[in-house]
Amino acid sequence: MFFAAASYQQPDDDTGGYSSQAGLKTGVVPPEFEPWVIKAGKRCKGISAPVIAAQIEVESGWNPNAVSPAGAEGLSQFMPYTWPSYAVDANGNGTASAFDPPDAIMAQAEFDCKTLEQAQKDKASGRISGDDLDIVLSAYNCGYGCVLANGGPKINNGETESYAPKIKSLIPKYSSLEQGGSGGRGGKLSGPVAKKIIQAAARWLGTPYAWGGGNADGPTKGISDGGGAADANGDTEKIGFDCSGLTLYGLAQATGKQVVLPHYTGDNSNPGQLNDSRGKQISSADKLPGDFIYFGPGGNTHHVAIYYGKQNGQDMILHAPQSGDVVKISPLSGFDGEEQYVRRFW
Repeated sequence: MFFAAASYQQPDDDTGGYSSQAGLKTGVVPPEFEPWVIKAGKRCKGISAPVIAAQIEVESGWNPNAVSPAGAEGLSQFMPYTWPSYAVDANGNGTASAFDPPDAIMAQAEFDCKTLEQAQKDKASGRISGDDLDIVLSAYNCGYGCVLANGGPKINNGETESYAPKIKSLIPKYSSLEQGGSGGRGGKLSGPVAKKIIQAAARWLGTPYAWGGGNADGPTKGISDGGGAADANGDTEKIGFDCSGLTLYGLAQATGKQVVLPHYTGDNSNPGQLNDSRGKQISSADKLPGDFIYFGPGGNTHHVAIYYGKQNGQDMILHAPQSGDVVKISPLSGFDGEEQYVRRFW
């Protein structure tokens, strides 16, 4: 859906904060809003410009005049009783209005960042648990009190449970894939296969983890692990991916099924993906988006993820984490302290 373009005052160039464009893909956000989305993505670490953009698409479809049946207003769909707590006159025109896109976008960033800050405190105290971004998005949809009442973002009210996965599935649409590793290559994504790996896997963000799930064509039903975590979480009744099923799928789709990896990460008794001769060993410093990262001591790996690139200066991975979770984008720092092996299949 498209709306008539309007002219909005542009933000100051000197916005401070984090990464200059926070990984925002150019030309996807309506041009009159793009500078403000970029600025909003610099408000705090953890809320990137692609997150802001994906939220707006779900909330209003980029319609600055939108009013929901419940009464939520503007581009970022603030309720009238919530707006005063986050209202900001971002463009300095003397009025803070939910129907003024610069104000709405920056107020959205204010909400997200304040919620993230509070969530991290409450997680540290044990009051709630869960993924930071899931908490923020769930709170945006049903309020922070709703998150507190449920001990985290797992909320079953017929709407909130699908809200965060829907937004997270759109983040790749707004993310620049030209974000390299931390080494000296400077950050360009090399080759179309790498991009296709990420695009293929990102289609399934929010899909359940299912142990043994996933093949070259997509998600499949999980299998029993003999009474372990998979069985405890009902993986045999879920359609989804496990970690190596997701990487298998991403590469198969990116290569037109010319390269189909084993459905196993790899260890000293079973070569799996880690020791597949089609993969090139890459140093961690030279990793690029689309590379696979395997985790485990002494080559006995237990997990694999797709290197996604940097967001707000932080290395991110796209992966199927574990039973009870979903396909998601997470900080690589969650695996600090583990031995890591990078392989490139493109």
